[in-house]
Amino acid sequence: MDADLLDQFVETTGSTMAEAMKYLKLCDNDINAAVGCYFDPTVGRSSGMLGEQEAAVRAPIAAFTDQINEQVAVGRMGKRPSIVFEDGDLGAMFKAPTDISFVGTLETAKIKGRNRKKWLLVNVQDKDVFQSQLLNRDLWCLEDVRDVIERHFVFWQIFRDNLEGEHFVKFYKFTEFPCICIIDPNTGELLKQWGHISHMEFMKEMHDFTSRYRFESGTRRKSFDFYGMSRADMFKIEKPPVLEPPPALYPSSSSSSSSSSPSPPSSPEPDSDPDTTLEPAPAMPEVPADVQPGTVHVTFRLPDGARHTGVFQQDGGCSELYRWLTIYAQMEDFNVWTAFPRVLVSDDEDVSVQSVVGGGNRAMLIVSEKE
Repeated sequence: MDADLLDQFVETTGSTMAEAMKYLKLCDNDINAAVGCYFDPTVGRSSGMLGEQEAAVRAPIAAFTDQINEQVAVGRMGKRPSIVFEDGDLGAMFKAPTDISFVGTLETAKIKGRNRKKWLLVNVQDKDVFQSQLLNRDLWCLEDVRDVIERHFVFWQIFRDNLEGEHFVKFYKFTEFPCICIIDPNTGELLKQWGHISHMEFMKEMHDFTSRYRFESGTRRKSFDFYGMSRADMFKIEKPPVLEPPPALYPSSSSSSSSSSPSPPSSPEPDSDPDTTLEPAPAMPEVPADVQPGTVHVTFRLPDGARHTGVFQQDGGCSELYRWLTIYAQMEDFNVWTAFPRVLVSDDEDVSVQSVVGGGNRAMLIVSEKE
């Protein structure tokens, strides 16, 4: 047998010369195959060439299984899956926060948020991404996190692959999971969004959000960060009203003529051109309580949060929707969208109102200003 192969085998494996001869003989002096066989104890045992000491190998770890069962709750509003774990250490560790999670659809969750004056905190999970389960173990089970949720939020946990989750993901254009976000229940606006987040980062973000936003009378009040704003954003902020000077500085004409106080300069009268005078908006038409056959009651939600309802013919064109908003809501340069899913409504006369609102006799449409 080649001495160079024996030396190379011993130098590579650290074995004895006798073991080198055995493995090289087994592999027909193929050094690569012999080294591979040396580090694979099963080859030596099956060939009967290793001693009893070599054959004494640790027994393999016994296989075990644990199961995650999906329970689907079907109701009048649709179905929402939730994770239900069986008893055991693994089940308790990754148990979903069903005790604080709202069960229902997005619309019913927003209604609950408006009634209780709380924001909507949504967790979109993916069964194929293990980080979704880590949120159950490392975040939602902690007492300080639950305390923040109970005081400020309506918590809604959904899966991306069920019907309600697919609509939600498509509407807000989420691509990475798991996802945590905050929704304004009044307007449906996406206020904040995170992926997988640690406990400390989550508490910091919650403290920042609750200190900057206040849920008051269906609106939110935000403190502006002027250092991070552009000039265009600053001009969008509503300016406070200008206070009039104290009356004492401008004495009335009935005051003593001997007063030396100067009179304020008179401002020129504005032109009273009837062509430039703004006419007040016409009164909103009355909406009957009952829906008449062939008509549909459409409620418009304006950009400022106000809502107005109009009556339209089902076979009428969608241009009537835009004309109604222009006349009665004094809207200019705007778009009309369906509420969910968000689809732009055409102003074409050939597109009927019924094709937009569906087969119902009541509908909600969203109005936004054109950018």
